[in-house]
Amino acid sequence: MTKLGLLSQTRQDLACGLGLFTRLPAHWLLPAALRGALSPLGRSIWCWPLVGAGIGGVTGLLGWGLEHLLSIAALPAVALALAFQAALTGAFHEDGLADMADSYGTHSRACKLEIMRDSRVGSYGVIALCVCFIVRAGALAAMPAVALVPALMLAGGFARSGLLYTVKALPPARPDGLARSLSPLPRLPFVMAQTAMAVLVMLWAVVWPHVATQHGILPLVLPLVAACVAQICVTYAAHRQLGGYTGDVLGATACVTEGLVLAALTASFQP
Repeated sequence: MTKLGLLSQTRQDLACGLGLFTRLPAHWLLPAALRGALSPLGRSIWCWPLVGAGIGGVTGLLGWGLEHLLSIAALPAVALALAFQAALTGAFHEDGLADMADSYGTHSRACKLEIMRDSRVGSYGVIALCVCFIVRAGALAAMPAVALVPALMLAGGFARSGLLYTVKALPPARPDGLARSLSPLPRLPFVMAQTAMAVLVMLWAVVWPHVATQHGILPLVLPLVAACVAQICVTYAAHRQLGGYTGDVLGATACVTEGLVLAALTASFQP
């Protein structure tokens, strides 16, 4: 097998990340020789926070445009922006959240895993999705339009970088599935992913004081704490309920992280 150059590897990784987290056509990123070949999922994790931040940035830009340029009220504007995000991502993570929530309808670990394979959504899943969208829409509607882009970029980055810690902390709950191929995580791409997230946090910390109305340590620290709490809670729940992680668990981690980070960011605008 021919060894890939750095540029070809980077293009392949970006195509893998975009293809995984969005419905955008990503094949154009691949060198002609690699089109149709399987991309190494684990190697691409370095770009996941960047893809998440990009998704958040586009969503925030749409929300800003609807509010600032078209004078649409905050709540319907952010609701439409979140609907666009769901279409852009194919509700990839939301599907995992609904499946994990539905698994709480039984006590057997084997039955839980079977329920999570079922494409149908039960009452627990519907409730989880409603709470997820209400929290995100409510949080975004509480922010000025100018804050939407940095808020969603930070939350999107945390959502995709945080799920990697779940993979680090837990074994796979199944011997098969796409998420199974992530374990064990390759060390260098994992460090690169967290480094990229750290850079995103530093950039956010520079921009955020210019859009926030409340200043101090707490509004800056609270989103970071919220991300940690979300990841710990979902990881612990997966350990107790399933004995490991699945793709649905990772999707649930991303959704809960994004929701709690956005909720925490509203502290910057409370009197």
